[in-house]
Amino acid sequence: MNAPSHVRAALRFLELADAFSFERDPLAKSEMLWCAAAHIIKAIAVTRRPIWPNRRHSDLHGIAVRIAGLWSEPGIEDDFDAAERLHRNMYEGYMGRRAFANAERRVRRLVNLVANRIQTQP
Repeated sequence: MNAPSHVRAALRFLELADAFSFERDPLAKSEMLWCAAAHIIKAIAVTRRPIWPNRRHSDLHGIAVRIAGLWSEPGIEDDFDAAERLHRNMYEGYMGRRAFANAERRVRRLVNLVANRIQTQP
């Protein structure tokens, strides 16, 4: 997939997350938010020459760390960490409402920040 395809996928997963509520299906909502974050990080990877490795969770985390420094956006790493917690939540269902809402806010920030940055690059 190319960067615009990953951006579209990330935005679509955010929409899909809206179809699930924390009360009724927090596991599905968690996974949709994780998918949005993963795709937006992959969008960064494929814009690099050579393309940055992006097949593993550790690759994606490394990209978040690298881009936070390159873009002087230290919140990116924390935003991606929130996405990883949501992914774990999908398996374990351990997050309370407040932690979930905070993680969701961070993922939405990450997706929108990176999407805007990628879409405005020449």
